Amino acid sequence: MGNKQNLNLTKHDVLAFGFASLVLFLFYFSRFYNLERVVLFFGLSLIGLFGIAIVLKYKQSLLFALSFFIPLSVSVNLGGSEIGVPSELICILLSLFFIAKIITGTKIQKSFLSHPITILVIADLCWLFVTSCTSEMPMVSFKRLAVKLLYYITFYYFYYELFLLDIKNIKRVFLLHCLGLLIPAVRAITSHAVLNFSTMKFEALSKPFYNDHTMYGTVLVFFIPFLFINIFSDQKNKLKTLYAALFVVFCAAAYLSYSRAAWLSLAVTITAACFIYFNVKAKYVLALALIGGMIVFSNSDLIKNFSQNKELSHSKDITEHFKSISNVNSDASNRERINRWKCAVRMFKDKPVFGFGPGTYQFFYGQYQVRNEMTRISTYNGTKGHAHSEYLNYLSETGIFGLIIFSLMVFFVISMALNIYKRTKDKQIKNTAFYLLLGLISFYTHGFFNGFIEFDKLAMPVFSSMAAIVYLDNVTQNKWTQ
Repeated sequence: MGNKQNLNLTKHDVLAFGFASLVLFLFYFSRFYNLERVVLFFGLSLIGLFGIAIVLKYKQSLLFALSFFIPLSVSVNLGGSEIGVPSELICILLSLFFIAKIITGTKIQKSFLSHPITILVIADLCWLFVTSCTSEMPMVSFKRLAVKLLYYITFYYFYYELFLLDIKNIKRVFLLHCLGLLIPAVRAITSHAVLNFSTMKFEALSKPFYNDHTMYGTVLVFFIPFLFINIFSDQKNKLKTLYAALFVVFCAAAYLSYSRAAWLSLAVTITAACFIYFNVKAKYVLALALIGGMIVFSNSDLIKNFSQNKELSHSKDITEHFKSISNVNSDASNRERINRWKCAVRMFKDKPVFGFGPGTYQFFYGQYQVRNEMTRISTYNGTKGHAHSEYLNYLSETGIFGLIIFSLMVFFVISMALNIYKRTKDKQIKNTAFYLLLGLISFYTHGFFNGFIEFDKLAMPVFSSMAAIVYLDNVTQNKWTQ
């Protein structure tokens, strides 16, 4: 399954981490002292250093460094555009390297290119290109396409290459990401403790690393299955204490993120994990879901109770805060989400085939709002925000075919991960497939309520998980060397 790698850091690893640390420090420093020219100079110098590192075959070390530093990256305005530093600078460099590889005739593994998930990734990019050409705002759309291309090249293609070297690199990448995420998590928890864990001031605690507390909660939930499974894996693992400590911190941080969508996605993930682990047949799962739905919708008192909840999305009572998920009458956050969903559907009806173009929802949804559906947090100009759904965002921006491609990708990724888990006898592959599957289930569940795939903070775990599934699928079918 590939050449075994030494667990110890090489000098290449140290250099890659050192360079990334340097640029991160400089950009943090600049936020307080406004040394934009100095930072720009050092940033460009860093790109040159990384370029040399790539030429000298430090790519593996760079990918490990990237895994660690993505949770620590911050948004910086360069030339009028927001860019994540150092993460997106590294993505740009790796993408340029990829283009150079293609120009020089480097062949891409056949089993990778012909895999159904890769075909859907290519289809997604092609359709994004088509809808960028027909976009209402082509410059915005082509910029969004470029960012998506960067993410696919870096997190999907290059991480697949990394996993080819050693299956253990999947675990190393995830662990490094968790160690990087530990810093924002501890910072948020300690800052929250100073505020006596108030639910009224928690939104800003994840900044500057995560500009949205729901994104922060989503990432934490994504990695909780990875940590849990590695604590209780049958294999002897000297890092079990570390996994356990990270698990406790991440659970506490996810709880204190007060992201109801993250909590709900974790509940769905735990339920799915039980069904999968105990091999509950699909027909029983569907039957339980049907019965549950019938109970809820046939109970008018229950529905009435749900709809008459007070506005509690910022309640000091955690139980009431979670229960407010069901409140669609007075909770401003829930009502605004529904307002955005309805706007996305109306936009789709106007442009059902090509949509308005990638990245354009925020500029057009305002005119599709209906006054009696707006909330106190709505904007009349509609100049900010997202459709609050990965699925509806695809629908409004790229039309019906964009949504079909994305939905097929979700289906194939989940079904292939599940098939790998069921058919393999190898314990390491089974455990790996299990935490990849559960992490993606949490993300795709959360995708019904929010949309974060356009941010590197979530693009990395999602696309690298897809790459790992492609690798494991090829390994279990003996196609990985083709």
